[in-house]
Amino acid sequence: MRTPAPSDLQQLFYISRSLARPDELDGLLRLARQLNERRDVTGVLLYTGGHFAQLLEGPAAALAETMAAIRRDRRHEAIHELLAEPIAQRRCGDWSMAFVSTPGADDLIQHLLMGPLVAPERAQRLLQLMLDAAGATPAAAAP
Repeated sequence: MRTPAPSDLQQLFYISRSLARPDELDGLLRLARQLNERRDVTGVLLYTGGHFAQLLEGPAAALAETMAAIRRDRRHEAIHELLAEPIAQRRCGDWSMAFVSTPGADDLIQHLLMGPLVAPERAQRLLQLMLDAAGATPAAAAP
């Protein structure tokens, strides 16, 4: 992975309702990892069965390109960006896309999707749940 200039390193955290069938996940992950590697994007994807939550890190232009592709993807519905901001360093290290499956997070994501106002503490709780499940720490490197 290349390291973008610190001023260009961004993170984006979103949630969506999943329309993916469980048998589509392997292909989805394989393609996401290939594209992320090319775009210098790292991250972690949570799949609950009914929802997705994803943290993406990388250059701003690459994140915009990735999100445009996600918005076109028929496996996502009701996409909500919860966080988009510059960061000093990656939390997902060299992962092109870590994957965690935490069925207990489904209710938390559903609640975040329901209201027009997102409770920042709930979004942070979900993000921390994902990072803990993936074992992510600043500058962590795990495939």
